[in-house]
Amino acid sequence: MKLNFKLPKDLKLAYQIELQKYKEFLAQNNDSMAWHHLERAHILGQYHPVSHTGVHFRMFVFGIRKLDGKEICGQFVRMSFGWIGSLFNRIPVGNTGSASVPIFAPMPIPDDLKSLLWNADTEAKGLSGLKG
Repeated sequence: MKLNFKLPKDLKLAYQIELQKYKEFLAQNNDSMAWHHLERAHILGQYHPVSHTGVHFRMFVFGIRKLDGKEICGQFVRMSFGWIGSLFNRIPVGNTGSASVPIFAPMPIPDDLKSLLWNADTEAKGLSGLKG
């Protein structure tokens, strides 16, 4: 069984870019675009326990900022347990991480992220050949 301890460089860079865009839109009070980039960061970061938990923490704080009880509770659960799936490479591919979608539901990968997640196994969970 493969354990994910390190996010590959290409995913890490793309993850960091999405977080930077999140911060920029948040500073502009553009919540919908800020959230959009958090979801994209989740799609990329969910393969590693630290980045996965980090994006759920940001979503949790966003939920508090918006006074969204569903998001706050949903993110608390995801922060608490999501890292386990990441560690064992058992994640729902393409899932945006929002409390408005089922935790274990795989979702389509955005076209512009497919090249980074080329080895995503959409029939199973996780990535078939993630290096780390």
